[in-house]
Amino acid sequence: MAAKKIVFLINSILYGGAERALCNILCSSDQYPDASVEVVVLDDLPFRRSLPSGVRYTVLNSKESLVDSVLEWRKYVAKARPDIVVSFLIRANVCNALLSKSYSYRSVICERMHMSSHLTINHSGLKLHAAKLIPRLAYPFADLVLGVSDGVTKDLVENFGVSLSRADTVYNPYPIEDIENSALELPNEWVPDREYIVSVGRLSKSKNVKTLLDAFLLSAESADLVVLGEGECRFELESYIDETGLSGRVHLPGNIANPFPIVKGAKYFVSASLNEGFPNAMVEAMCLGKPIVMSNCHSGPLEILNDNQDLEPSDNGCWPVKFGVLCEPGSAEALSEGINIMQDPDQRQFYGSVARVRAGDFSLEKVNSQYWNKFLGH
Repeated sequence: MAAKKIVFLINSILYGGAERALCNILCSSDQYPDASVEVVVLDDLPFRRSLPSGVRYTVLNSKESLVDSVLEWRKYVAKARPDIVVSFLIRANVCNALLSKSYSYRSVICERMHMSSHLTINHSGLKLHAAKLIPRLAYPFADLVLGVSDGVTKDLVENFGVSLSRADTVYNPYPIEDIENSALELPNEWVPDREYIVSVGRLSKSKNVKTLLDAFLLSAESADLVVLGEGECRFELESYIDETGLSGRVHLPGNIANPFPIVKGAKYFVSASLNEGFPNAMVEAMCLGKPIVMSNCHSGPLEILNDNQDLEPSDNGCWPVKFGVLCEPGSAEALSEGINIMQDPDQRQFYGSVARVRAGDFSLEKVNSQYWNKFLGH
């Protein structure tokens, strides 16, 4: 029998969580010894992550356009004739699902975000309607739809026409030993000179950094705040930092090629995000034994930090749970309560130790076999 030809389709190889998940999944070459694997990138943009050694790739020129992406993908797939196509990110997922029946390949789409909330945060009016309609029309054609958390999968079934029989959940995989080794390197792009806490994510609406700044102001935290990442809200945030007198205490170093030494050196990890499918930066911090203070946005953080167990009512919107501290999304007051919990060294030590144990549930070794079994239809 001829080796199966598997193509991984993605918009680009930038700094995002989907790109990171793709690279991590491809690391387990032992899971596909008899398969021919290729990565196809829709947009001709610089790679910000390295694909595993030996993985072939093709770069198309879709110019970040959905119409051009469909046309470019159609030209590619008509010639390449893959057996299986696995895609990441909405535009690539739409292309994959739409053409799967015409070209007779098995289509697997991987959704990394809670799409309803992501689209609502970033669009409104007719643009929001169109943004929801396109995946709602395309996703049901896929042979298998994998959500990165139960909440993401539920959203796809309830709001985007995905059949329950074709939907499943597989968490993100993490190369824990590699993360630990990378954290031992000396930081060279930006070097902190005072005690600090850390947050990692795009400077965007969905990451809600302004609320994090408000919570930081309200809290008893005396250390600095470092927010790693880049995005369209930088100018607004820099102005707000100046207005609130936080200059010198809040640092926005941008994207760091190796953020792990900075994360490892922090007192704890904190995030005010409004939308997370499965928060990569949070789990990577857990791999390094960092205590976690996280907004309880949709199901990802709840699934990771409290085994998806429902929370009891809280007077202050803050819940110390099994593996970290969850806070009411969008509430600076609630997040400041979580930050204040971490002022106790014993609490930090406890939550750091349980976070590292929990991170082991998402190791490459435990998760990647699940992905490859799903991809290959086992």
